[in-house]
Amino acid sequence: MISSLFGKTRPVNYILVLSVVFVFFSLAQLRQGEAFELSSNFLWVIVGLCCLLLSLFLVNFIVQKNQLTAADSYAMFFYAQFCILFQDFLKDPVVLIASFFLLLAQRRLVSMKSMKNLKEKIFDAALYIFVASLFVNWTLLFILIVWIYIYFYTPKKINYWLIPLAAAVTVGLTSWSVFFLSGDPQYLFEHFAFSPEAIKFDLVPTFSVVKTASFLLLVVIVGIIAFIKQGKSGQGRVTQLRLLVIAWIVGIAIAFLTGERFASTIAFAFLTSAVFAARYVESIRKVLVKNMVMYAFTVVSIVVFFLEWVLK
Repeated sequence: MISSLFGKTRPVNYILVLSVVFVFFSLAQLRQGEAFELSSNFLWVIVGLCCLLLSLFLVNFIVQKNQLTAADSYAMFFYAQFCILFQDFLKDPVVLIASFFLLLAQRRLVSMKSMKNLKEKIFDAALYIFVASLFVNWTLLFILIVWIYIYFYTPKKINYWLIPLAAAVTVGLTSWSVFFLSGDPQYLFEHFAFSPEAIKFDLVPTFSVVKTASFLLLVVIVGIIAFIKQGKSGQGRVTQLRLLVIAWIVGIAIAFLTGERFASTIAFAFLTSAVFAARYVESIRKVLVKNMVMYAFTVVSIVVFFLEWVLK
């Protein structure tokens, strides 16, 4: 049964999830009509695929290392399902790369709860966020989360609040040097010329609107359930959930700000969504019901993928 299969963290879980995601990634590329030839575009697709597969490992590592869920692979399972559900994410290598760096940043931020090596974790997280912003400029908003984590864990140390600025200088000087040597010194100025893109809902298919609205509503519901179930636990776990919610809100805000890329940049909220979905499944005591929920979500994500795959 699917709940017992992913109820533990085993190598077979990684093999199964990676294989399924690879298949749907390939289908998404084929539907896009990309020619698999040795070109710069093909190399971008390969890099995006590598970032996607590594992200699945990273999600499970973040969740298990920081005990965001029980000792299972449900979060990785749901993260993969969300990727299938929003196939535009699979077709956008730039967003795949940015998402991977944001996961690296969240890995460092979530681990701040141990109160060890805070300086290094703050610097690393900020560094990864600034690198992600080189691919999707609006991800720069995630730097706010770094300061929020500082506020929650070490608000009295003023020098810690300045560490993200050091990371900004590091990435800024390094990237400008690279673009200058490559003959495009104006890239950073043009890339970070922020201008919110309005989503033209009249041009968005009704099917996509319903899918996205259902996803957001589902995450809100399971998030509320997660808070209710966690209400009697220690303050530390509640704080973790609050910070995850903030990261989710920022991720959704970025998705709305990116306009036409909304259907792919919504992936910036997948980690928190997967954690809440995993916690919800863990709260179900009856194995039959748990299996039905997981099978139902799997079927829905696959059906939605092929409906869009055919209709577009």
